[in-house]
Amino acid sequence: MFTTLFAVGAMLLTLALPTFPDGLTIPIVGFLGLVGLAGVGGFLRTGAARAELALLAPWLLALGLGLAVGTLRGNPLGQALEDALPYLLFALGLCAGRGASRPEWVLGAILAVCLADATISLVRMPTLDLGRVRSTFYHFKVIAGHPLVGVYCAAFLYRRARGRVLRTGLGLAIAVLVFAVVATVSRGMVLGLCLGLLLALYLRRPARGLLVGAVAGLLVVVFTASVFDLGAQYLRLGNQATVDGRVREIGLCLEYFIRMPVFGAGLGAEFEVDGFVVSYVHNMLAYHLWKFGLVGSALFAMPLWGLTRQALRVAMPLRATILGGAVSVLVYLVTAAAYKSYFLVPMVGMTVGASLRLVLPARAAAVPAAVPATLSVAGKPPSVAVA
Repeated sequence: MFTTLFAVGAMLLTLALPTFPDGLTIPIVGFLGLVGLAGVGGFLRTGAARAELALLAPWLLALGLGLAVGTLRGNPLGQALEDALPYLLFALGLCAGRGASRPEWVLGAILAVCLADATISLVRMPTLDLGRVRSTFYHFKVIAGHPLVGVYCAAFLYRRARGRVLRTGLGLAIAVLVFAVVATVSRGMVLGLCLGLLLALYLRRPARGLLVGAVAGLLVVVFTASVFDLGAQYLRLGNQATVDGRVREIGLCLEYFIRMPVFGAGLGAEFEVDGFVVSYVHNMLAYHLWKFGLVGSALFAMPLWGLTRQALRVAMPLRATILGGAVSVLVYLVTAAAYKSYFLVPMVGMTVGASLRLVLPARAAAVPAAVPATLSVAGKPPSVAVA
């Protein structure tokens, strides 16, 4: 129970955390402490949590290589530790969710946080004219992408809910969160939501998923001019001012990778772009190639296959919901810098762990097989030998 309470407390505390921290504050220290306690508690409580942690063993090797390369190249140690922090936070969150005695409470707390931040961002908007305003301008925290996590949590809990009132409430939460994602006017977030929903639909009903995809593609072809105008107004397509800076930083990042393709530049690596020294880029794939090279990037990708195999063991329709949510969040993480967020990363870890805890419960202890019942004699009940 303590593991669950620590995890729930950490998630609720994120409501008071800044988007971009400027040093350690009491709320941040409290949050990190609760995440640590929840992770350690989950690790000690169940073998399933320890198995999930063992699955992340390649990450430990990749971080060790990254730290060694960074040290040899003289990269700042402080930045190297900051680079390694998200992986530790994800592992702690995964253990906390997998070892929680009440995983539905953890998912409920995460949903409450995502719904609260999404609602704040919508309420503060002076107008719903998405061609002129974005919800992130009024509550910048939602740019971390956790509304996508909230959509998944609400959909997952909806699939498991039985009461009509609860299902109605979760349906309304999904509607609010989907609208909040649209109102962020974030291309990566909207793309992630669309791809996740399409994959979930395809996995549940392949024919319907293909039909929806084909109709959407046909509409885009037929109404190309209108679609481009809508994209230019809503998603700022064609406006190079919004992407030039990111293209330059990603390009420089890949140039450094080409120079050091095997092991990368190491943890703590930095470079200058547009007069600013940056330690991350707005693309998770390019970031890993730059800092960890081909070897480290391959090590980081290995646990994803293990987690996917666990998800494939789940029956429909929860399997479709899990894989659709995973794609939705991963697409945004790849296209943004949210993979460095100190509060989103453990939130994603707890979401994964709690979901697996609910759909893949711990294997029950083996019960000795009873000796078959003997035939009844003279109307007496059959006797059963107890091992």
